[in-house]
Amino acid sequence: MGLPFDTSLEGKKIFLRVGSTDFRRGVRGMISLVLGSMNLPLDEGSIFLFCSMSRKQIRIVYSEGAGCWMCTRVIRYGRFPWPKDRNAAASITANELRKLLNDPVSLEQLQARNQVTRIALHL
Repeated sequence: MGLPFDTSLEGKKIFLRVGSTDFRRGVRGMISLVLGSMNLPLDEGSIFLFCSMSRKQIRIVYSEGAGCWMCTRVIRYGRFPWPKDRNAAASITANELRKLLNDPVSLEQLQARNQVTRIALHL
């Protein structure tokens, strides 16, 4: 996983928004979800995760310094395993985050099933 910010997850607070999120929102809309429906402060070094309705996209909002990063991970095959319970937020560990961001279906499995070729990997 390559992130554009400090990748050390030590001491970071990681929160996941349970259920699906409307991804038509921009970064300000995601921040309003953190402050409003998740009822969490936008602390320095906090990481907030959201999943799309199709479970094929994950957004990460990371509070750093005077601003925020928003990153999106999109997959073509499979779906992210995402809790559907409608709780406002859940705290997860760094290892749980790493597992969550792994590919749901490995490239080797897709190639073995002839579901993907080298050309199909380009978006």
